[in-house]
Amino acid sequence: MKINGSNRDIQESKKSIRASIQKKRDSLSERLRQQKSLLISRKFMELDHYKRASKILAYYPFRSEIDTRIIIEDALSRSKEIALPRVSNNRLVLYYIKDLTQDLEFGSYNIMEPIPYSCQQVPINDLELALVPGIGFDRDHNRLGYGGGFYDRLLLDGAEHIPRISLAFDVQIIDNIPVSEYDLKIDILITESYFY
Repeated sequence: MKINGSNRDIQESKKSIRASIQKKRDSLSERLRQQKSLLISRKFMELDHYKRASKILAYYPFRSEIDTRIIIEDALSRSKEIALPRVSNNRLVLYYIKDLTQDLEFGSYNIMEPIPYSCQQVPINDLELALVPGIGFDRDHNRLGYGGGFYDRLLLDGAEHIPRISLAFDVQIIDNIPVSEYDLKIDILITESYFY
């Protein structure tokens, strides 16, 4: 939903929504998050988008996010190429990884990122499918990120043809996400109960 008002008003609204949803997501027990992660990951892996794609952008799970390692491991076992992001100069740089235990190190924001000297860099427009993280979503496919604009910049940079899919827990879905001009919509949203 595009809301009227200044950019400052929109940012304040986003900040408040972010904190509220983050609290709900953090309140899920680790056991419950793992159960829901497995269910959501299975739904994703049944998509034709996933079955057909051989080069996929994913992300390493952070804090209470869905455990995307389930999908990454499955993709690698099927000889799909998986790219993960690394923050460099306030932008995301993508690298193919082959092994979650050997190709990653703690990077920006204490998130696991590819090690540049042991992984091959890949341009975003070489990929066929993108998993996009977010804090909150609405049923109109609007996404609320973490506030850095990293994925909006990345996916507007010659990657308009790549289907964008987000995975979320039901508690992350709200009626309306406030959006500004440069906020990117996603194509598909999957939760444990719904498929949007």
